Amino acid sequence: MTQMPILLNFLIPNSRYIKLEIQLGQFNLAKHFPNSKHLKKNQISYYAQLYLSQTIKEVAPSTYDSYRGHVYNHIIPKWGQTNPKDINTNMLKKWIEVLKENLNNKTVREIVTRFSQIHAIWRDERQMPYNPFENIVIHQVDTPEPDPFSKVEIAMILNTETDLDIQNLLPCLFWTGLSMSEQIPIAWEDIDLEKGTIQISRSYVRGIYRVTKNRRRKRRIKLLEPAINALKKQYQITGNARAKTIEVLQRDNKTKRTEKVRFVWINHERSNHFEYHELRYRWNKHLKKAKVRKRGINQGRHTFASQLLTSGQVPPEWIAEQLGHSDTSMIYKHYGKLIAEDMPDYITKLNNYIMM
Repeated sequence: MTQMPILLNFLIPNSRYIKLEIQLGQFNLAKHFPNSKHLKKNQISYYAQLYLSQTIKEVAPSTYDSYRGHVYNHIIPKWGQTNPKDINTNMLKKWIEVLKENLNNKTVREIVTRFSQIHAIWRDERQMPYNPFENIVIHQVDTPEPDPFSKVEIAMILNTETDLDIQNLLPCLFWTGLSMSEQIPIAWEDIDLEKGTIQISRSYVRGIYRVTKNRRRKRRIKLLEPAINALKKQYQITGNARAKTIEVLQRDNKTKRTEKVRFVWINHERSNHFEYHELRYRWNKHLKKAKVRKRGINQGRHTFASQLLTSGQVPPEWIAEQLGHSDTSMIYKHYGKLIAEDMPDYITKLNNYIMM
């Protein structure tokens, strides 16, 4: 009770001062109420915008679009007006359980990682040691095993009549080892049919050309005979097409370089290279026609790795080099799978070797 007069002596003149500031149009919320929940700088939404403005300069456009989606679809709707200091681990765990009802663990982990990075900006600014994300663990489901095509299935796919504009693409899906983002923007300027090589230097993702995502992915690959034969046929169709000028985003995610290229895989309805969704549609339609079990178009890359691994004719290091990996770990972990029905008779080979 003894402190009440002191408090009133502070509040009354202060409230008069605030009213005067409002009348003069000079009221400063942060000055008088630095911890107000209505102050933008005390809200997650402020730090989310700050995070996005920093990130856009550091990552590829497709990556930024993904981050932005996480922020606007999941973080701001739930936490936008929350003061960062009010967030604790239990609140986060309850939110994560809600996310898991509709999203897979991988996506939830990515969203929580974005939120943690946003919250870290506030902690660094305020020099706050407490990190509510520190004990958050989201177990990731094992990556699905590759589901490559067998030799019989490959033959069924290649021997089934298809659209002229993808007829020569099909062998290259199986026998080049390229990802779809690398396959789509391949140009004749990248290919040396005499030497049987392709220089992989760019990718195409969500409408943007960019250099390969890391230096290891920039590589010159050796072509297998089925791919060379298919490309020779394709040259008769698109080899003399008019060159197009494109801008290729460089690894700093800012600089763009101009290139003039003649694309290999052209959708003649648009006189430009295929988009991913167009190829996916044609691929699914063709699998149905060939009576082959449906798998994603990227399984062509997995098939390349798995068939070569199964053959036993080349070391895994060579396969890794073709795929653009620095070592063989990804071959065994993600791409390669021994195809039992296509495996050579290793027992006979070993017996012959032992008996020599």
